[in-house]
Amino acid sequence: MARGTLSTLPPILPSPVPAMHQAFVLAAGFGTRLQPLTHHRPKPLVPVCGIPMLRYTLAHAARHGLRTAVVNAHHLHDQVEAWAGAHDGVDVEVVSELPDILGTGGGLRNVRDRLAERFVVLNGDILHDVDLGALLARVPAGGAAMALRPDEADRYGVVAADATDTVVQLVSVAEADAEGPVDRSTHFTGIHAMDRAALERVPDGFACIVRTAYKQLVPARSVRSLRHEGLWLDVGDPAAYLAANRAALRGDLPLALDPFAEAAHGRTTTGEVGTPRGARIAGTAWIGAGATVRGASLTDTVVGVDAVVPEGTELRGCVVWDGVTVPAGSWTDTIFLPDGPHGIG
Repeated sequence: MARGTLSTLPPILPSPVPAMHQAFVLAAGFGTRLQPLTHHRPKPLVPVCGIPMLRYTLAHAARHGLRTAVVNAHHLHDQVEAWAGAHDGVDVEVVSELPDILGTGGGLRNVRDRLAERFVVLNGDILHDVDLGALLARVPAGGAAMALRPDEADRYGVVAADATDTVVQLVSVAEADAEGPVDRSTHFTGIHAMDRAALERVPDGFACIVRTAYKQLVPARSVRSLRHEGLWLDVGDPAAYLAANRAALRGDLPLALDPFAEAAHGRTTTGEVGTPRGARIAGTAWIGAGATVRGASLTDTVVGVDAVVPEGTELRGCVVWDGVTVPAGSWTDTIFLPDGPHGIG
């Protein structure tokens, strides 16, 4: 589908196309908790160590052999539409939900004729290393499989599986008879795989996938689970965003892409990418191409492409977006956006 035409699509696609996609990436949400960052970019395009989170998602899909994906869009949809085409080993098709957003269920039903018989649903704003092949392998006929994580269930809501790895509790939405003991320490990561037939349980228009398809599938014992104890980082608010950048700077995240492979300068905890002339780096730093940092001091900081940090300025634990000029001074735990600095804490 040509670029620039997706915004004219009606919410329900009028004609089917060959089922060729193996991944569906959620990128339509408003990112309310991440404001003011999402005033400028949709949440999946917010950069972590200079790399939009959507790129990490696509690279992870490609690592598991998923070479095609549908990405939905709504909020700042034109920015997402620009991603149609080949990215990081994945051929991306963008479908904008206009004029109204369709939700996690409605968005999937909207593109059901574009999806393979088995597909993975990914959140473009979560950094993770879930085994997507193993997740797909657990999907029963007509059902689904959820990646569950064993921590913070009280915060996110208990989604529990029994001794057969079948989901038997879906927060307060649905339950099933259990076989053997039930582990109630887990929550839903938002990463799941489905049989396309399960989308027949979702109505047209706006719908939540949990309160439609999963509400019916769980009592039928048609939802399996995959326990995931690896990387799962919900970059949900500005504080979490700063923490994600710092973790990526330190190399603590097993990401599908190495952000330092695209840095012009910087320093990791294990090696030197290079320090620009006249700049001082303490701890870790990522500096994009064209950035001006001469005479500045950087500690555990990300400086985007073509950004400007004035001489004598000190940045500690900060993220500067592409093309932004930092006001002179000493700054800590601050995100520098096109509309100015936004401190955390």
